[in-house]
Amino acid sequence: MAGEKGVKLDPEIWLPLLTEYRLTSLPNDTVLLGTLREGLGATSSEVRAALEAWPAQAHLLAGPERTEVVLVYQIKNEPSRLPFTHVFLLLATLLTTLGSGALMMGVDPFRTRILELGTVVVPYPSGLDPARLWLGASFALPFLGVLLTHEMGHYWAARAHRVRVSLPYFIPFPPYYSVIGSLGAFIRLKGPTVSRSVLFDIGAAGPLASLAVSLPMFAIGLRLSDVSTGPVSLATPFLIRFTDQPVWLGNGGLTHLLASLFGPGPVGDVLIVLHPLALAGWLGLFVTALNLLPLGQLDGGHVLYALSPDRHAWIARAFLLTLIPLGLLWWGWWGWAVLVLVLHKGRVAHPRVLYPDLDITRARLGWGWFLIVTFLLTLTPVPIRL
Repeated sequence: MAGEKGVKLDPEIWLPLLTEYRLTSLPNDTVLLGTLREGLGATSSEVRAALEAWPAQAHLLAGPERTEVVLVYQIKNEPSRLPFTHVFLLLATLLTTLGSGALMMGVDPFRTRILELGTVVVPYPSGLDPARLWLGASFALPFLGVLLTHEMGHYWAARAHRVRVSLPYFIPFPPYYSVIGSLGAFIRLKGPTVSRSVLFDIGAAGPLASLAVSLPMFAIGLRLSDVSTGPVSLATPFLIRFTDQPVWLGNGGLTHLLASLFGPGPVGDVLIVLHPLALAGWLGLFVTALNLLPLGQLDGGHVLYALSPDRHAWIARAFLLTLIPLGLLWWGWWGWAVLVLVLHKGRVAHPRVLYPDLDITRARLGWGWFLIVTFLLTLTPVPIRL
């Protein structure tokens, strides 16, 4: 993928194959839309040779009378850099998630001290005990595995379509203020998206990947979980302990089904204390649901726009309104709605791809409906209760 290495591509190899073409300039790329000469098509040897030689995005649009070609290439060089930022953030997130996992086990690896500022109490680390820190590995490693699998699903789908993309950025967060020690991860698409099919594949790959690892993780973890006494309901049947404080976790359609099949007791009748592996799987399913919210440029927004570019805007606005009553059950839905609006500058509609009129395949429509059902089954109305 030469575009990722900062090599500017030369479209000269295509020009002899075209009867006409026009160029569209984007901030970091140029898009060439041209028409193949009469008699040339996707199976022509010259066209196949040009496709094989072109290392960036290239799309053939076959029509009844002519075949068009779309090429995307960089107009600005990107200097090659070692991924120091990505590695640093990954290691920092490993540290914070290990810390969270250790605190769940009832041990403090940071030799925490308390700073009192009037009525405000601020915990801070005064040291590090590696042996105690490693006790959090049973949570941190599978949880980071879920995040990495999700983001690499996006990454490899983008690479498969020759869309320039960054490595994952992990977001560490102090374990004193976050039960899980992270705010997740993300990647950045550096090149334009030509068609809805490309957008769908990139958007769908992350949730499908995280779902594939979260399901067995949660099921196996449930086998390792235990039961306890205490307040329990169908809405919040799961429990973890963080710094010896109970934290109840919520229930959705898929978690209820798995807990009924693999859990240590009847769901809603007994309090299920989740094993760290089960917690990582539960978080994976919850992260999948959050990413599938049909808003803006979240994964669900990508999928919704790819499936229905004409209706996606009003569906997204209608769903945003449903977060208002959901916030009465858990205030975090209001916070999530505000965050989405801030990040998308007040818009929940998805931006257009370059050529939205190109249809997607029946297989992608099927996977799209599968992801809609997955979203409904993984959605947890009350994710957490303290």
